Amino acid sequence: MGIAAKAKRFALDKTINAVLDLATRPGRNAGDIEKTVIRGLGLAAKLTRDELWSAVVKGIKQRFEEGHPMKDLCVRFLTQLNREARHRIVRNLFIDEALMGNVKRHKLEEKLGFYPPGLIAISPTMSCPLHCYGCYASEYPKDEALSFEQVDGIIRQAKDIGIKLIIITGGEPYYWEPLFDIFEKHNDCTFQTYTSGLLITDEMVEKLAELGNVIPAISNEGFEKETDERRGKGAFRKIKALMAKLKDKGLPFGFSATATRENLDVVSSDEYVEHWMNAGCLFGWYFIYMPIGRSPKLELMPTPEQRARLGQRVRDMRSRKPIMVMDFWNDGEPVGGCIAGGRKYLHVNNKGDYETCVFCHFAKDNIKDKTLVEALQSDFFTEFRSRQPFNEDLRRPCVMIDNPYQLREIVAKTGADGTHPGATTMINEFAEALDKYAEEFGEVLKGYEKSKFKLHA
Repeated sequence: MGIAAKAKRFALDKTINAVLDLATRPGRNAGDIEKTVIRGLGLAAKLTRDELWSAVVKGIKQRFEEGHPMKDLCVRFLTQLNREARHRIVRNLFIDEALMGNVKRHKLEEKLGFYPPGLIAISPTMSCPLHCYGCYASEYPKDEALSFEQVDGIIRQAKDIGIKLIIITGGEPYYWEPLFDIFEKHNDCTFQTYTSGLLITDEMVEKLAELGNVIPAISNEGFEKETDERRGKGAFRKIKALMAKLKDKGLPFGFSATATRENLDVVSSDEYVEHWMNAGCLFGWYFIYMPIGRSPKLELMPTPEQRARLGQRVRDMRSRKPIMVMDFWNDGEPVGGCIAGGRKYLHVNNKGDYETCVFCHFAKDNIKDKTLVEALQSDFFTEFRSRQPFNEDLRRPCVMIDNPYQLREIVAKTGADGTHPGATTMINEFAEALDKYAEEFGEVLKGYEKSKFKLHA
């Protein structure tokens, strides 16, 4: 980092830290906090010269001024989190990832010939004490796991291209022994972990509170009935107990829901979202069931009508509730279509394979043979990005279930291989059914209005 960049980072760090401390000073009410944040956002917009992030900051400021629920979410973030978590997340994600990292990636674009991704997902292990039906982790070999040195190397390479947001998934992340060593060594990164929460001990909660750079996304399938049916008796109560501990320690966390044909109406209800919001969740992720895991079943996928309804409900909840809910498949419009293939992110599995997406289990290269940048420049990733967006209708972003013929063509053209024995099911046995699903979903969407909210450049 050059002198000018260091000076800019120092100015941003000082400014934002001052705003955070002022906003959360004892005795401040919600109205005082909102006014302080609005002033801070105005100043942040002036300090960044990046047009995209300046526009994003100004857009957030406008939403505050208009009384959008985002302002209430911001108040929750500022008042619910402890100081270490609050400051480290803002420093790592807002200053280093969004502002400084964005500038670095724009400079690298000229050198690399493409704009580098802003986040990376890593699955150090696919081992897990649970045996949930439909989970893709069960398809990978359990006796293979990445070492501390391998994960450390990937993260160092990611930081070199401006990435400061690291997703740790699996399998069960907290089953991997070196996990906290990684969190501690890379405290200039923010980690989001996708976890059942069932292995997180009281001692781990204390450590997370000290670190302040980890955001657990805790998986469930609905309420007690739905969650225990898939994750085992008592899982729901354990999740609730863990969230209470995380909230008590001032830590950020959210929920992660897999929507199937059977539970979609439950997990997309106001009652469900309000339940987890009241438990302390600041965000929630929705993933629709994909037939890629243990004993894959097409009949568990939400119907095209259900999927469209989920997307509409998520957008509606975002406009009414102080919680950030996101839909991995239905939020293609805000991010400009598919984000995989290194356009916005990529995945490294427990064998070290570079996969375009955590759900798209094909690869040509491995961390043992190629660096992160070399993999992003490979014919597989380049071909993948060259076709994005895969559909003119950004509500149909996915290469697997919205435009499955594209995946078949990419694999055939580049010679990519499935990364586990069941991976090729998507392009072979399920090909005809997925083509039909994609066509039917396209027809259903004709009855839904397109979103007017855009985030992509």
